[in-house]
Amino acid sequence: MMFPMNKAFTKPVAVLARHVLFALAVVGLAAPTQAAERPRLPLSSIELGGSVLPAGIVGAEGAEPMVWFSAARRSAIGEIDVATRSVGYIPLGHGARPRALTRCPNGKLYALDPALNVIHEVTSATEEVVRHPMPDSHTADLSGVQCTAGNLVVFTGYNGWVGKLDTASGKVSLAEAVTGRGPSTVALSAGGAVWFAAYASNQIVRVDPVSMRQDAFSMPTGIEGPKGMVVDSTGRVWVTAYRSGRIARFDPRRRTWDAWSLGEGARPFALTMDAAGTIIVTDVGRDRLLRFDAATGSSTVIAALSERGQARAVTRLGDQIWISETAVDRIRIVDRTAPLSN
Repeated sequence: MMFPMNKAFTKPVAVLARHVLFALAVVGLAAPTQAAERPRLPLSSIELGGSVLPAGIVGAEGAEPMVWFSAARRSAIGEIDVATRSVGYIPLGHGARPRALTRCPNGKLYALDPALNVIHEVTSATEEVVRHPMPDSHTADLSGVQCTAGNLVVFTGYNGWVGKLDTASGKVSLAEAVTGRGPSTVALSAGGAVWFAAYASNQIVRVDPVSMRQDAFSMPTGIEGPKGMVVDSTGRVWVTAYRSGRIARFDPRRRTWDAWSLGEGARPFALTMDAAGTIIVTDVGRDRLLRFDAATGSSTVIAALSERGQARAVTRLGDQIWISETAVDRIRIVDRTAPLSN
């Protein structure tokens, strides 16, 4: 069952509001008139004013690149024009507290809302919002989400659920997770396989998005606390082992694990990977962004992040990494090719 939301503004006013500069300060970077004129700097930031609580973040490249983030304290989806750094908000309605966020090939955004127990479907061009509630009022504690190439939204609920939203029909299906409590981050492979991390049971799980069959794989002792997850071009699954301070890699064909320590005090959280296979990971234990080289097992600091900023989600646009620093209401932009600046 779907519940359409009334738009807070007429479209002309909404478009104007979304493209007016909103309470932001870019560190060391003047807003240029054209994106191509922007100098390459290792680190800049967008301040959100202390009342947003950004979490999930996702970007889209193209003629007019954009970045969106969930804004729980504003009950909205934040929207950033990459060229101008202007920030606007798409309201989701009273009581909404969006968390994880994804964007489908159909161009729509899908935001998990554990407070209302729904998935918000957002058309950013018109600001139309549709709510998809969980079936049978199951309190899922919605946690992680990704969208497949076929516009199927696959999501997890920390209370022990894995589910899917058929965006064509609007039907939501839920299945009990084989891991019990703890399902969180979702990742996709190029071949269409879906994986999720189960923090509480220290497992990763492969899901068939059609049948919802699940195959669980336990992480070895010493490789513990799966948080971030990404799948490389060969189908190997890379995971941040938060409790162990390690980067781990699972080969599902051989069913083997490898792991590399990131150093004393490391608490790796979110990660992403570029087309060349370079891993970029946030270290919330030492407030750093790291570049990891699996060939040598070494990591390099790209940038220092905000102290206790809790960089829990990242998205990549070309050579730029966009990071939501939840605790300090800040979006960080880092050039992944640049060394740390003192």
